[in-house]
Amino acid sequence: MSIELTRTDIGITEVLYDNFAEQGIDCDISLPDYCPDIMRILRCSVTNSITNSKISGDRATVDGNAKIRIVYADDKNEIYCYEQDYPFSKFAELSQAYDGAVLCTSAKTEYANCRAVSKKRIDVHGVVSIRFKIVGIKKDSFITDAEGDGIQLKKKKIGTDNAVAVVMKKFQLSQTEEADGEIGKIFYACASPVLSETKIIKGKILLKGEAVIKVMYCSATGENESVCVNYNLPFSEIVDIENIDDSCKVSVGFNVDQVQAEPKTDNDGEYKYLNLACDICAVVTAYKAEDICIITDAYSTQREIDAKYKTASFTRILQNLSDSIICRESIDLSSMSPQRIYAAIARTPEVKCCFNSDKMTVSGKIPLKFILIDGEGVPTFCEREAGFEYSRSVDAKDGNLHCEPRLFLTGYSCTLTNDGRAEFKAEMNISADIEETCESRTLVSLKALENSELKKRHSSLVICFCNGGEKVWDIARKYNATVEDIMSENELTSDEICEKMMLMIPVK
Repeated sequence: MSIELTRTDIGITEVLYDNFAEQGIDCDISLPDYCPDIMRILRCSVTNSITNSKISGDRATVDGNAKIRIVYADDKNEIYCYEQDYPFSKFAELSQAYDGAVLCTSAKTEYANCRAVSKKRIDVHGVVSIRFKIVGIKKDSFITDAEGDGIQLKKKKIGTDNAVAVVMKKFQLSQTEEADGEIGKIFYACASPVLSETKIIKGKILLKGEAVIKVMYCSATGENESVCVNYNLPFSEIVDIENIDDSCKVSVGFNVDQVQAEPKTDNDGEYKYLNLACDICAVVTAYKAEDICIITDAYSTQREIDAKYKTASFTRILQNLSDSIICRESIDLSSMSPQRIYAAIARTPEVKCCFNSDKMTVSGKIPLKFILIDGEGVPTFCEREAGFEYSRSVDAKDGNLHCEPRLFLTGYSCTLTNDGRAEFKAEMNISADIEETCESRTLVSLKALENSELKKRHSSLVICFCNGGEKVWDIARKYNATVEDIMSENELTSDEICEKMMLMIPVK
């Protein structure tokens, strides 16, 4: 008689491919005649956008644009900005086709340097790293039952999340806003998506939230000032997902592919309106909570078997975290002798997360870039950091805790004090899937060996002397008996021996 196995498939989200490609930025920028001459370069920045990404067979392709912005001062210490686009296209050769997987791409400026070759020419060098990350679902098969040939199983019930779908939805938000006064040259624009609500309808999920767009531009009043404004663009998007219902858990991650802010003229030809747009990529993963019985040990009372095991990981989402973080820091700028802050630019920080018992801590440093005006009206540039730490308790049960927090700056302000310090305050949205992972030995293959019947014993009972703390399973395995027969014969009520005693072992 052969052994009949019952298997259960569990879907596991997995990064199937993760690699980077470098895009060099090397260009010579010539300012048009209408731009004032360069006296001093204050800041050179490269802002990246993804315009298209796709997987075609064994190749992943990303098209994008690097927007180079040069902020400089002329001989009268007036501040200006000039920008130029640097389109790029990169691809990655894949070792296989990834059907049903999603391509998550991003572009990060590693460095950007520039120097003024003349009063009208700028030499720019930099590097942008482009990430190709392919995410999909891998099915892992577990043996959950076996019958035949006197097989005995030690089972363990374990909770895990079964990934049923991972999909990507790209959408664009656009809006036209009236500005307070005439708009000069835009030198900074960013967007931060914030999810406020998810609602599951059979076969669909509704995502509701808003994108906070921050825009900084030079004032056109001739006062050598900048203007910083925030706009909220609401979104309500429906994502089609097969096999999803009210019992599912959902994980949502956002990436901003592109942000656009362009001045628009009114009826008098003055730039008093802003055309805003941002492209957002949402990656949605759906899970179903499952309780499965894995097999941690097996033997046969009739014949020898070949059993193979592995250590498997089982992960479940404990909590979908969405919260706000407030960062406050007093930053010393006294060495720059500032009279006022022309602009303060904050970037979304890179963070680290750690768990200590039932406490989660997220920490990082917000990169800050300042354009300052000193007492003589001369503009200068400097960089600083603002540190923060966020903690919360987590209701952990078993296993190891893990999460990859996603942070977006939703607003910040900076005020200069009389003693040359910048009082910085920022609000960030943090979202994360707090996961618990436990590991367990589990059976992956089982078969009976040919011509391996166990020899029958001469007696039907064997006397065994055992100590307190021993498991009935271990005793039964040693004598090729069954746990049920031993517990019945000795009228045991627990599968663990409480004290030193003698047992009668029924054998066949």
